Amino acid sequence: MNNIMLIRNLSLLLVAWVPCVHSQLPAPDAAEQAAIISRMRAAALNYADQLQDFICTQTTARSADGSSTGKHYKPLETQELELAYVAHRERTRLLKVNGETTNLEKRIKQGYFTSGGEFGSKLQQIFDPKANAEFQWDHEEQSTGKRSCVFRYNVPLATTNMVMQVNLQYIKLGYHGFVYADCDSGAVTRFQMESDVPTIKEHGHDIKIGSQIEVRYGLVIIGAKEFLLPLEALSIGRFHTTLTKAEIRFQEYRKYDSSSTITFDSPPKY
Repeated sequence: MNNIMLIRNLSLLLVAWVPCVHSQLPAPDAAEQAAIISRMRAAALNYADQLQDFICTQTTARSADGSSTGKHYKPLETQELELAYVAHRERTRLLKVNGETTNLEKRIKQGYFTSGGEFGSKLQQIFDPKANAEFQWDHEEQSTGKRSCVFRYNVPLATTNMVMQVNLQYIKLGYHGFVYADCDSGAVTRFQMESDVPTIKEHGHDIKIGSQIEVRYGLVIIGAKEFLLPLEALSIGRFHTTLTKAEIRFQEYRKYDSSSTITFDSPPKY
């Protein structure tokens, strides 16, 4: 598994969410559902354009389960990174591994899945017209006094924009999941994305691959403005019988000072 790379496409299963009350109201009619989906698409595709440059602290705890069941995860390492979002691009600098500040690269377990795409690229992927996602109404929730509309979606293999790279193979994957959004504005506050789990041939063996990601967004004040930004994410990658889980928190959002000079390390090799 040392050579596996996933091209920033994942899906997840987050474990702790603020409880929501499911509404028993009837589903909106077809016209209103189409209008809500249209608002969601506009918000998702324009999400990155609404963001300003910022810095935050990202904490990623990775663990692995070699049983393929998801019941026997063992810790790999915990990374603390400085993430800068500048000119609509993400760059990270590794600060600590397991609380230590020296020999950082050597402290990272190599050969395991790593995540990405929480700052808008996954949302754009789901709502990209070329993906031709099929949306179906699921239910409505009430959370913190706001209405949240929840849709199931499916992107078939024929139109998928999800690609996983395994060594020299590029594998297209269909995917599906849920999208939670403010009913009125269409702003997505949470999404889940789960790929198909196909079997490929590696060195004469049948290998199952796949990925999951779930991201929860919340309102964050940076400077004098309020932005909808990732707060928590969880991603799981599958390669044969090994599952790699990354539990991620984004904290300490602050304004990026253009007069400052920030040096970023090359991304670690997994």
